[in-house]
Amino acid sequence: MSAVLDTNVLIYDTFEDSSHHGEAKVKLDELKKWYIPAIAMHEYVWFMKGEEIDLSFTKSKVVEYVTHEKVEIIPDEVDGILFSAERMDTYHDYNDYVILAVARKLGEPILTFDHRLRGIASKIGVSIT
Repeated sequence: MSAVLDTNVLIYDTFEDSSHHGEAKVKLDELKKWYIPAIAMHEYVWFMKGEEIDLSFTKSKVVEYVTHEKVEIIPDEVDGILFSAERMDTYHDYNDYVILAVARKLGEPILTFDHRLRGIASKIGVSIT
């Protein structure tokens, strides 16, 4: 099974003291392929910056994810940007819809711990793992 990963999956996987760390780790271990939208990697770095995480740690984690054998980084595409721009109700929605556009295009479920994103995914026909 494969899935498109939301940024929060990477964050929960990274930090052992996070509320969903164990679940994130188990779900990632079960997947054969991790599709990571480029926007999710950018959000991951922005999160680390906002939390003032040591830059060398952030750099090593980005390299770890990007070079992981299960990972395929999915670049941003015009269709995904338009899909998001046409549907967003708030600025916060933009990144979520870009991630959902990737899942729709690939025909893959999304892996997220964000209840709001799960609801949007269900409404637009994206399955959730």
